[in-house]
Amino acid sequence: MEITNEKKISFQKYFLVLLFTLLIFGSGFFLSDYVTKKRIAQLNDLQQNLRTDILSLETQFSILNQAPCANLNESTLTNELYDISQKLMSVGSSLGENDEQFLELKKYYSILEIKHWLLLQRAADECKLPLAFIIYFYEDGKNCPQCEDQGYILTYFREKYPFLRIYSFDYDLELAALKTLKSVFRLKDGTPIMVINNDAYYGYKSKEELETILEKYVKLETLEEKETATSTSATSSKKSSR
Repeated sequence: MEITNEKKISFQKYFLVLLFTLLIFGSGFFLSDYVTKKRIAQLNDLQQNLRTDILSLETQFSILNQAPCANLNESTLTNELYDISQKLMSVGSSLGENDEQFLELKKYYSILEIKHWLLLQRAADECKLPLAFIIYFYEDGKNCPQCEDQGYILTYFREKYPFLRIYSFDYDLELAALKTLKSVFRLKDGTPIMVINNDAYYGYKSKEELETILEKYVKLETLEEKETATSTSATSSKKSSR
C-alpha cells in the first residue's frame, strides 16, 4: 500500500514538474512572439515615417527650385535631411545593411542628398550663402577599414563648421544617379574619397590634413564669421517681423 502511495506521489510530482515546464515554455514563447510582433510594428512605423519624411523633403526641393532665394530656410532643410539619415541608420541596424527594404530606402535617401546638394549649390551662388561642400564616398568596413574613422572626422567637422555641407554616399550602391555623380567627378576605385569643389582626394585624411586641404578652397575663419553674421541677421529679421 505504501509503495502504491509513493508511486502516486511520484507521478503527481512529475506531472506538476511537466506542467510547470510547459507553462514556462509557453509563457516564453508568447512573450517572444509579442515582442517580435511589436518590434515589427515599430519597424514598419519607422519605415513609413521615413518614406513620408523623404517625400516631404523631396516636395520642398521641387518648390524651392522655382525660386531658391525667396523662402529658403537652408539650415532647416539640412537638419531635416540629417534627421532622415538618423532614422535610416536605425532601420539599417534593425533590418541589416544588406536587407532589400533598407537598400531601397538608402537609394531614396541618396537621391535626396544629391537633390539637396544641387539646390544648395545653386542657392550658394544665387543667394550668396556662405557655404562649403564635401561629397564623401565610403564602403563597408571589409573593403575600407578606414572609412568609419573618416566618417567620424567628417561628423566632427560638420559640428565644428556649421557652414560645411557634407554628403555621404555608399560607393557600391547600385543607383544610376550615383553612377552619374561618380562619372562627373571621374572617380576611380579607392575609398575613402572626398570631393571638394571638383577635386577628388583619395585615402584617409586626419583632422589636420583635412583642414589644410579645405583652406585651399575656403577661408574657414572668414566663412565662420559670415555664417554667424547671416544667422544673427536672420534671427533679428524674425524678431522684428513679430
